[in-house]
Amino acid sequence: SDRISYAGMPNVLIPLLISIMIVLNTMISSVFERKREIAVYTSVGLAPSHVGFLFVAEALAFGVLAVVLGYLLAQTSAAFLAGTRLWAGITVNYSSLAGIGAMVLVMVVVLLSVVYPSRVAAQIAIPDVNQTWTLPRPVNDTIAVSLPFLLRYREHRSVCGFLYSFFLGHQDISHGIFSCGQVDILSACPAPGPEDRHTPDCLRLRARVWLAPFDFGIMQWVEIGFHRSGDDEDFLEITLRLERRSGEQALWQRLNGPFLHHLRKQLLVWRDLGPEEHERYAHMITDQQPGETA
Repeated sequence: SDRISYAGMPNVLIPLLISIMIVLNTMISSVFERKREIAVYTSVGLAPSHVGFLFVAEALAFGVLAVVLGYLLAQTSAAFLAGTRLWAGITVNYSSLAGIGAMVLVMVVVLLSVVYPSRVAAQIAIPDVNQTWTLPRPVNDTIAVSLPFLLRYREHRSVCGFLYSFFLGHQDISHGIFSCGQVDILSACPAPGPEDRHTPDCLRLRARVWLAPFDFGIMQWVEIGFHRSGDDEDFLEITLRLERRSGEQALWQRLNGPFLHHLRKQLLVWRDLGPEEHERYAHMITDQQPGETA
């Protein structure tokens, strides 16, 4: 530390503030220009924190590119200017602490500039609500909740088939977030026509679920239904009814948080499937008899 000294920091502060304002203005403009894209992210089930992190990751990628390109530009410029009068007798150290400090400073500037735009994006994703999705309080050992996930009417049979297969894959296991026992399709809708707009309330899925850690003996009935969204009749929302049958209530409520987050992730996995897979899961429900138990 006695041999290293820096000079000219006051001359750098003003350009740093200017660069922070430029990046901040660019990111805020990008957020408001991509409102429709943010709405799509919300409709497929991304939480507001996920949407905000997308903009942080984008700014971080730009920061990495800026650092790499700036370092290469500095080396190229030094190579060309080394033989000129301007740089006569100057030796460039490409691995100096000052160079590393400059690269770190660029990354810090970018990350500081994106904090506020990421919060704005999260607010646009789900306005006037909490940033983190929380479970409602139970009433008579029952939690009724609507998942923040929208789908079209003709997709609900495929989603139900996918969740039916998902619960079957957790039957009789002793590891993971939950273990599943009996799985029932309580009722089944007839195959819809091209313009069929009847209510999908006839399709429901019910499963008996044990929550990990299994030593606590927390068991519940999980019932999944599909209902029209209150904001737009062209879309459906997924409703869950969690009914506690055994285990301590406070622990049951706390362990349902990871369980529902895991279920939301599966809905995002379903979104990533192709049309053929969607059709296959829809036929799985069509071939199942109402009230049939797995």
